[in-house]
Amino acid sequence: MSEVGDGLVVRDVVVRYDAGRRKAAVTAVDGVSLGVARGETLALLGPSGCGKSSLLRAVAGLEPVAAGRVTWDGGDLDGVPVHRRGFGLMFQDGQLFPHRTVAGNVEYGLRVERVPRDARRDRVAELLGVVGLEGYGDRQVATLSGGERQRVALARALAPRPRLLLLDEPLSALDRGLRERLATDLRVALRETGTTAVFVTHDHDEAFEVADRVAVMARGKVLQVATPPELWRAPASRAVAEFLGYQAFWPASALDPGGPSEPGGPRGSRGPDRSVAVGPAGLRVLPDDGAAAPANTWPATVVESVFRPRGVEVTLDVEGPAGVERLVAVAAGAAPEPGTRVRVALDPAGCAVVGREAPARQESIPTTP
Repeated sequence: MSEVGDGLVVRDVVVRYDAGRRKAAVTAVDGVSLGVARGETLALLGPSGCGKSSLLRAVAGLEPVAAGRVTWDGGDLDGVPVHRRGFGLMFQDGQLFPHRTVAGNVEYGLRVERVPRDARRDRVAELLGVVGLEGYGDRQVATLSGGERQRVALARALAPRPRLLLLDEPLSALDRGLRERLATDLRVALRETGTTAVFVTHDHDEAFEVADRVAVMARGKVLQVATPPELWRAPASRAVAEFLGYQAFWPASALDPGGPSEPGGPRGSRGPDRSVAVGPAGLRVLPDDGAAAPANTWPATVVESVFRPRGVEVTLDVEGPAGVERLVAVAAGAAPEPGTRVRVALDPAGCAVVGREAPARQESIPTTP
């Protein structure tokens, strides 16, 4: 077998939990393979129960691996205890020491490693600057806000310069506005320090903000691994598209100019082997003035309109290619009244094309001779 390259490699990993004497074991992670290069941040994205946290814990050494391998720089981690892996951990609540100051929390790992006092002081000052908490070193933990506590927890996790930082939904307990700000700060901190990281989240906006690549998981498997733009523009399957927020799937034909045509279809059509995935930004709301309907538009009835910072969110009953569907569109201008008849058109910028029955996609692990 070829040796793997630098960084983290997870190959065919299975994690199971004992469900009791009379029940079969529960498979939380089912043959997952993926890799994380040095200096890269990978997000594990999926709904609750998809196996993302179990996979993270297996990488950390907190859960036994029933099958497969976890390696770092080509070295097998089987049997290596948590404290010998050189990995950092950060969880939802930060788990700070309440009796220590901010500086005391940040330097804790350095004290365990017997780093000299001056070097500890310099590293604490450096990291408090990275996380935006300059001058906070002498503060007590009890005086900090939730967001400040998570910044301290991040600085503490980064202080020993871990080979790999594992973050299990570190922002999920915070309110939305604070989550968005801290997601940006987290990305900057990871890149400034050159830290390799695996970041677990159920929020695709968070994943897109923080990660270089995203692995979408469902039912213990990885469905797709891609950069955020690639994932949004080309979801590998309907399951991936639905999790990303695409709300309708209309049959479509792929066109190959000059190629053979499907009977009854346009020149070069290959039949309805694709679907157009329609997101909220993929529908444009047009007035229905009673004139001849423009091509490629569909009638709809307004159910309700709600103001959002990004525009008016309009819920519609759309009489589209798949029948009547209740969909959401983002409209500019004034909110249309409930019951108003309108027409909708597709906006390609808010749509994606997916295969009708696209298979799940595991990542191909790079190897070196």
